[in-house]
This record gives sequence, C-alpha cells and structure tokens, in this order.
Amino acid sequence: MAPARELSGRAPGGMWWVAWRQHRTLVLAGLGLMALVAVAMVVFRLIYDAHPPGGPGFHADDAFWRVLRLSLLVLPVGLGALGGATVVGSERERGTILFAFSQGVSRSRWYWTCCAVVVPPLTLGVLGLALVDQWVATAPGLEPWGPMAIPDFQITGTVPAILTLIAFGVGVPAGALVRSLAAAMSLAVIVAGIITITLGFGAYVDLVPAERTLAPPTENSQVTPRGSYLVGLGYLDAAGQSAAAPACPSRPDPLDPAVDTPAPWNQCLAQAGIVASYWDYLTTQSRLRLTVTLAAIAAVIAAAGLSLGWWMVSRRL
Repeated sequence: MAPARELSGRAPGGMWWVAWRQHRTLVLAGLGLMALVAVAMVVFRLIYDAHPPGGPGFHADDAFWRVLRLSLLVLPVGLGALGGATVVGSERERGTILFAFSQGVSRSRWYWTCCAVVVPPLTLGVLGLALVDQWVATAPGLEPWGPMAIPDFQITGTVPAILTLIAFGVGVPAGALVRSLAAAMSLAVIVAGIITITLGFGAYVDLVPAERTLAPPTENSQVTPRGSYLVGLGYLDAAGQSAAAPACPSRPDPLDPAVDTPAPWNQCLAQAGIVASYWDYLTTQSRLRLTVTLAAIAAVIAAAGLSLGWWMVSRRL
C-alpha cells in the first residue's frame, strides 16, 4: 500500500483549509458577535454626539453605554476558554482525532495549524473591539470610570486581548486533557475565570510599584494627583512602618459648625505614635508599564498552555 500523501498546505486539500473548515463556524460566530457589538458602539457614539452632555436622555445614554461596554468583561474569558477548548476537544469527543492524524500530516502540524486558525483571529477581534470602545469613551461628557480603575483598565486598549490570551492558554490544554467537550469547556471557564479575575482584576495593581504621598496625620483630605487610582492608605509610625488605625474618636468634620476643635483627635493620634498619613496610588503614566508587564505574564501562560496541549496531542492521545 502506498504511503499517505502529505497535505500540500494549499486549498482545497491543504491543512490550512481543513483546519479552517473545522473551526470556521466558531471563528465566524465569534467575529460576528464582536462586529455587532462594535457596530452598536459606533451607532451609540453617533447618536450620543447629537445630544449635548447634560441634555435630555443623557443619563439613559450613559447607563446604556456602561452596560454595552461591559461585554468586554465577558468576551475574553468566553471566547478564549470556550473557543480554546474546541481546538482539540471537538475532534476528541467525536472520536475522529486519530482519523485526523492519519491524513498525512504530523500531529504537531495539525495541532499548531488549528491553533493558528482559532487563536489569532479571535484575539485580534477582541483587540479591535476594545479599541472601538476606547474611541467611543473619548466622547465629551462621557465619563469613564478612570484609566487605572476597575473596570476601565480591563476593557480598554490592549488589556482585553491580553486576558483573551490567558483564557486560550487554559482552554486549549483543557480540550486536550478532558475527553468530554462540555466538561472541558466548564473546566476552562472556571480556571480561566479564576486566573483572569485574580490577575487581571485583583493583583494587577501590584505588578508595578505604586507611588506614595505623605501628609500630616491630621490632614483631612486625600492628597493624590488627579486621575490617579488609589490602591492603599493608612498611617505611619516614627519608624516609618505601617501602623494600625488607633481607636480614636470620630475624625472631626471641618465643615460641621458644631465642631470647635480637632484637638481630641490630634491628641489621640499623637498618643498612638502616629506621625504621618500615606496614600499609595497608581498614576495614568503607570498604565503602559503595567500593560506590558501583564502582557508578558499572559504570553508565558499562553505559551505554557499551548505547549501543554501540544504535548498532550503528541504523546498522550
């Protein structure tokens, strides 16, 4: 019997065409969904520009916009985890994966071609949608939450695409590891959700050093630059160490005419050894460095996950 002829890589018989036919429904559905959201964002911007800020219907428009852009909180995990699980999981669940390996292509070529058909288009689609969101958010009077705050940081610029890569790094190996596609998708969504929430919504503020502002402990107002994102505050003792807030009487309100003097408050702080108040914050200039750091971590997770999936396909299936 003649050996199997290796696929040439050219349509209609090439590996790229085979992988595209296998995953085109997923890719086109994902890109179509993102295109619909992008069109809704553009239409909203055009309608919004026709209404001056503060005019009739402004608050309803602003509420609709906030709900619309929250789709970027769901799409990275949804597309990365669910789409990634189908790269290997759909063939494995149907029991046709060994047939795919017998078509004259190596397992490595089959795997990496399928990854290339699914991962880059959906990741770039998320990036494009996030850039549209960023453009719409520049409309005068359409106030965002803040460039470093949750969820503005997670849904603008390149960050959604970075979180999508993390989800793909979980979804693809899950599809290779678990025989049931539904179970693989469920596992991928749970694990990817935990990682993206922990890293992208929680620990992200710790990826770059925060700046600190000091003030006298009796200072009654927050002293941080405009547009900064507060990540911590407290008191310092004489040694410069963080100190627990003392059990002092309520801080006096300088706008309350019934308050004659803040002396009891100040005396209590002095007796507790408090010498200064501090505020830790991230400035808008920190966003680029923070994004690059997060992208590097995402690249490591995605590379490790895709490599694990390749090892499973090459050695275990």
